[in-house]
Amino acid sequence: MQAILTQIEPWAGSRAAAWAWYQTYPIAALGGLTAEQLIARGKADEVTAYIAHIRQGGYA
Repeated sequence: MQAILTQIEPWAGSRAAAWAWYQTYPIAALGGLTAEQLIARGKADEVTAYIAHIRQGGYA
């Protein structure tokens, strides 16, 4: 979880905004679940890959 927050903090704008995204933003490409829900289901690698895709200029 901390690694994911660290990755999204630069584009979220703050740690608080990153935390809010982590808990509430439904990721359509990953079934509409939040990062928090995905990680709870053992899918941290998918969240990390999604974030890497976005950081490389991919669409959300």
